[in-house]
Amino acid sequence: MLNILSVSDITAQIKSKLEKDIPAAMIRAEISECKFHSSGHIYMTLKDPGAILPAVVWRTTAQQLTTKPAVGMEVIVYGKLSVYAPHGKYQFIIQSLQDAGRGELYIQYEALKAKLIEEGLCAIGRKKAIPQYPLHVGMVTSETGAALQDMLRVFEMNAPHVRLSLSPARVQGKGAAKTVIEALEGLKAVWPDVVICARGGGSIEDLWEFNDETLARYIADYPLALITGIGHETDTTIVDLISDHRASTPTNAAEYICANWREVRITLNQMDYTLSNTMIRSLERQKDRLKNFQRYLSSRQLSENLHNMSHNILSLLTQASKGINNHLQLKISRFKGMHSTLFAYSPEHVLKKGYTLIRDWNDKLIRSVKVLSPEDHVNITFHDGTTDAIIKNKENKGSDHE
Repeated sequence: MLNILSVSDITAQIKSKLEKDIPAAMIRAEISECKFHSSGHIYMTLKDPGAILPAVVWRTTAQQLTTKPAVGMEVIVYGKLSVYAPHGKYQFIIQSLQDAGRGELYIQYEALKAKLIEEGLCAIGRKKAIPQYPLHVGMVTSETGAALQDMLRVFEMNAPHVRLSLSPARVQGKGAAKTVIEALEGLKAVWPDVVICARGGGSIEDLWEFNDETLARYIADYPLALITGIGHETDTTIVDLISDHRASTPTNAAEYICANWREVRITLNQMDYTLSNTMIRSLERQKDRLKNFQRYLSSRQLSENLHNMSHNILSLLTQASKGINNHLQLKISRFKGMHSTLFAYSPEHVLKKGYTLIRDWNDKLIRSVKVLSPEDHVNITFHDGTTDAIIKNKENKGSDHE
């Protein structure tokens, strides 16, 4: 004769059987329903084309999730089946949850990173030195992005004399890595002292093109010193690992380049301040000495020693004047020396000697007459402005006119 069981009895058997015989599992599924309860628990329904599975994330686990679940998201969850006896339903208790797409991207990222490290492409010893006082900086970024404006503000504030050459590129979306390579290649025509490759922050998908293997290998062989400033401080792409210096943001990349120029400006300002104050203090001291002499003379009657006293006063004034003059000349000489050094680096100084810069309509610097042809349009930069011109003929060294 069969035993008569209660509903609780049979449910307890189901619960014991289910939780004992089915081990913890990792499941890939789409979230079709998701409810955040006031208790802190998260209730959801997982599905695939053939079935649905009720699931729950208890409050303590929910507080530790790094990915916020949402309807329509494809996820990879880990947990164990359980039976909720009061409702007679089984559900999957989720112990960890991650975006399935991001999970796969992370695996690809780690695999490529390990591969390039093994090949030595991330080694410190192969990285090029960044110039301390660059006068020409190449920039590869979106011409409409906020990153460009942030960097321009840094240069304007700290090193306005530095020449900037923008080679625009797409920095997001499929195919962006190819445009970055083309932009870097274009900068070889003007050969800046250092190059910044930058874009603002975003999700892992937004930054993914900077994890492109082809781009990474191109940068590894790039002949110019290159600084990356991609995303936020917590973002590190494959390109960051390959570059010669990784800055945490585009702004920090520009600040890194301007750091030494900023120190030069500060030093010059301090010297100017010191020179001015030294001169003022010296004049005040001599003024006080003259007043003391005046009081001394007025307190005594004129005597036969007046001539000698006048001679002594004149001698003292002469010595004071020479001391002030020598001090001022020393300070002025040091100031002029630093000014001459800065001026010698200025492109305008070279242009004022009668030289000019000639660029084609793509703003590429023309270094040889061989690349020109009759009727080519060019732009000529003088020290005080620019003008356009058309090539009528040319003459190579040792050849006839064309």
